[in-house]
Amino acid sequence: MNSKFLLTLVVIIVVVIVGFALYKNQADNKTAVENSTKQTQTATPTNAPQVNVVLTQNGFEPKELKIKAGIRVIWTNKSGEPATVNSDNHPTHLLYPFLNLGEFSTGSSLQAIVASPGTYTYHNHLNATQKGTIVAE
Repeated sequence: MNSKFLLTLVVIIVVVIVGFALYKNQADNKTAVENSTKQTQTATPTNAPQVNVVLTQNGFEPKELKIKAGIRVIWTNKSGEPATVNSDNHPTHLLYPFLNLGEFSTGSSLQAIVASPGTYTYHNHLNATQKGTIVAE
């Protein structure tokens, strides 16, 4: 009977530890997304210069965009079907949370301000072969 009790106790402890680790990881990811969003919203004024990217049936045009940090990027969907702008890697979208703009219908637009220098990759989650890159200096 003692071995059953010990085994049950060990299983409960393992479940509690795994549950805590998953909860902590989820809380850390949420905090990172919130911090990234706050940085994007406050790092530059709302009248930031802007550039346009068009999504066609062939993908994002231009595929690679070279800009200065602080520029607003506006994506317009002219593909004829719903699409998304999401950070790489597909399908988790964890690399650049500020690029997780979600779904937009044909004829509509999404936008984000690229606040910091870096190379940022993104894709259309509904057609992951459609990819784009932003190089911000």
